[in-house]
Amino acid sequence: MNKIPLSLFGLLLLASSCCNKLPVDPAFALRSVNVPADSITFAVIGDYGTDDPVEGEVANMVKSWNPDFIITTGDNNYPLGAAGTIQKNIGKYYCDYIYNPDAPTNQQCHGKAEAEKQNRFFPSPGNHDNYSAPPMQPYLDYFSLPGDERNYEFTWGPVHFYSMNSGKAGGMKCCNSSEAKWLKAATSQSEKPFNFVYFHHPPYSVSNHGGAADLRWPFGDWKIDAVLSGHEHVYEKVIDKTNPTPVYLICGNSGREHLYSCDANPLDANRFDVRCDNTHFGAIRVKVNATQAVFEYFTTSDLVNPADIYIIHK
Repeated sequence: MNKIPLSLFGLLLLASSCCNKLPVDPAFALRSVNVPADSITFAVIGDYGTDDPVEGEVANMVKSWNPDFIITTGDNNYPLGAAGTIQKNIGKYYCDYIYNPDAPTNQQCHGKAEAEKQNRFFPSPGNHDNYSAPPMQPYLDYFSLPGDERNYEFTWGPVHFYSMNSGKAGGMKCCNSSEAKWLKAATSQSEKPFNFVYFHHPPYSVSNHGGAADLRWPFGDWKIDAVLSGHEHVYEKVIDKTNPTPVYLICGNSGREHLYSCDANPLDANRFDVRCDNTHFGAIRVKVNATQAVFEYFTTSDLVNPADIYIIHK
């Protein structure tokens, strides 16, 4: 499918949105986010949008960190990505971070982000967000994101972020897909010390689904330092010893109560170092400055001591 030019796509998206969305500047959905800062702290959550006590526990932990912003690795709105569940699955817990003035009036967030007119919540869609009809329409109506809102980039401090829609199954082979072409071109222009890409289906995993082989792209050649994913309801860190950059991190245990296996699809131990946790719920806190990025995985069972740490030095 030919990719629609960005400016035209944004106008078509706004024109097709539900009639109860507020009229806004047509350029709103196309605006970039580039926030200067010497150092940042952000949170990573994934597979969380269930409106249950576990989601609330993880959200309280994340908010106690006072992060500059939050990114998600998908499955924001179980079970079918519907408009009727999106506010209670997402906004109920994270509205302070969401600035969505062009959302339907009954779905707009009225918290800190709205007061500052600065969005601090940057999701990527999962397969459950893609199950809606039309696919992702409630997601697109709810969030106010850069670019075409499906695949977008932004910078905050020393990091260039790339959020990608890996669809219902992660079946996007490199390197002829429009997403791969977009990511390769975008990373080639990055001038930031760190580049992180995040999407739903992990390229490598020992858990229930196994890795999405189609997404084993040459991320290291494209200057990507970390690949963040979800889909597997575990925490997982995978390092390819033959090519240790990027690190692959899975955060899929931020709310969905059913946790997955850590040995359903073993990876070759001669090639991969793997750390997997399927007994706790949690999220990742990331602290980045110009010379290092520190990834700390915390669980709701221990709010003080990280269960895993990974550091990237520049």
